[in-house]
Amino acid sequence: MKTLLHIAIIACVACACQEQKPQGYTGNNTIIFYTDNLEDEDQITQTFYWAAALNPDSEYDTCWVDVATVGDAVDYDRELKIVQDTAIGWNYLYDLVGNLVDSTSYIIPNQAVEGRHYVPFDDEGLQRFMVMPANTYRTQIPIVMRRDPDNNHTLTLEIRLVDTPTAKIGESRLSTCQITIE
Repeated sequence: MKTLLHIAIIACVACACQEQKPQGYTGNNTIIFYTDNLEDEDQITQTFYWAAALNPDSEYDTCWVDVATVGDAVDYDRELKIVQDTAIGWNYLYDLVGNLVDSTSYIIPNQAVEGRHYVPFDDEGLQRFMVMPANTYRTQIPIVMRRDPDNNHTLTLEIRLVDTPTAKIGESRLSTCQITIE
């Protein structure tokens, strides 16, 4: 009986220790803006400070935005395309115990203007950077800021990734990025 009990224990241990192969990603291969800090935010945000530029008095400077793949890397370059959206803010109303009871949206004032506050995204000089290179999972794309000497406000630039023939966009909240220009 003791031997039978030892054999049963060894058989259970042998079955429990079988190697399990991890399951690969089975969803669609998509592109998103990358961040490692979504716990405190509803969307991806980035702040660009003219005062922190290498030359704060220059007419142009660049804000680099991280873009990542969800799924497998592919063996060809994927064209990336971004557009400007209207930046929307939210006011939330809570009851006395902290439950959300209402919300209203508003258009954030002082939105960046294409050509005046940033170089258009379809500018010929930027096109070579608007690519997720083959066999990569992450890259950076440039948002070229343009100094407006007449502006003394904080500006907001809301950008959104859009589908291209070679790149499909993933989760909607990760396909927009709000850049604050100070």
